[in-house]
Amino acid sequence: MITIEQKRAIALLLTQERHALGGWQKVATKVGANVATVSKNMQEETLFGLVSDQMWQRVGTSLGYQLTDTNWVLVETMNTRWMNKYLSDAQLHAMFLAVSHKAGQGKSAGIALYRAKAPVGIVFYLECKEFWSHKLFLSNLCQTVGLDSAGLSLAAMAEAVIDFFKQKAISCRPILILDEANKLSPSSLRLIIPLYNELKGHIGLVIVGADDLEKHIKSGVRRSVRGYDELDSRLGRQFMHLVGATEPDVRAICAANGISDVRTQKEIWQAMNPQQVLVPVFGRYEDLVDEDLRRLERLILDRRISQV
Repeated sequence: MITIEQKRAIALLLTQERHALGGWQKVATKVGANVATVSKNMQEETLFGLVSDQMWQRVGTSLGYQLTDTNWVLVETMNTRWMNKYLSDAQLHAMFLAVSHKAGQGKSAGIALYRAKAPVGIVFYLECKEFWSHKLFLSNLCQTVGLDSAGLSLAAMAEAVIDFFKQKAISCRPILILDEANKLSPSSLRLIIPLYNELKGHIGLVIVGADDLEKHIKSGVRRSVRGYDELDSRLGRQFMHLVGATEPDVRAICAANGISDVRTQKEIWQAMNPQQVLVPVFGRYEDLVDEDLRRLERLILDRRISQV
C-alpha cells in the first residue's frame, strides 16, 4: 500500500513537472493519465483516495520516484564528480557530448545526483531500451517532454521535440540526457544529427552508454555507415571517459551504506582488486578500482547480512 507520505512526494513531483513542461496536459501525456487526475485528484490531499494505488505507482515510476526502499545510498565519488563536470559543461555551454565507459562505473549514479541537485525544469532524461525501433524511440522522447505523438509521422515527432526545446531554451538552458544510448539502433542514433543542426547553442545534449557506444560509432565511421561520420563530428569526435574508484571513494560508499568499521572497509577495498593505473588527466598513477561497482554493492550487502 502506498503511504500518504509517498503520495505527497509524488504530488510534489507532478507540480514540479508542470513547471518543467509548461502545463498539466503535457504532464498527463507524460505519465499516461488524464488531466483531472494529475491536476486535481493527485494534488488535493482530500482527493488522494480517489486514485488507485496502481495509478499512484505508475505515475510515480514514470517520474523516477522510487516507491520501494532500495536501502542503498548514493555517494559522490571521483567518477560521479566527472559525470557532474561533463553534464554541467554540456548544459552551461549548450554542448553535445558523449560519455562512453564500462558498465557499473558510476555513470547512472552521477546522472541521478546531477538531476537531484538541478533546478526544476532544466534536466530532461530518457533511459533508452534495447528493443526500441526508431519510431518507439521518438515516441518515448516525445512522452519525456509531454508531447502526444499519436498519429504523428517520424518527421513530425522530431519536429515537435525540436520546437519544444527551442521554446524551453528561451527561458533557461535545458539539457537532454540519453542514458543507455549504446542500446539505440543506428537510425535512432542518427537523430542526434538534426537535433544538433536545429538545437546547437540552445540546449546541452549528452548521450551516455557503456564502452561499446564509442566502439560502435567509431566502427561505423571506419566502415562508412550512413550518417556515422556526421554523428561523430556532431559529438566532437571525442568520447568522455571516467577514471575509476579510489580507496576514499570505496570507504565513503561503505560508510554511507552501513559499513563503518575501518578494517572491514579495508578488506572490501582489497577484495575489489585495486590496481596502479596511469590517469592521463592527472598525469600520475593512482590506486584505482576499474571494475563493476555493483560488485562493491554485493560485498557491502554480504557484510551487512553477516553482521545481523
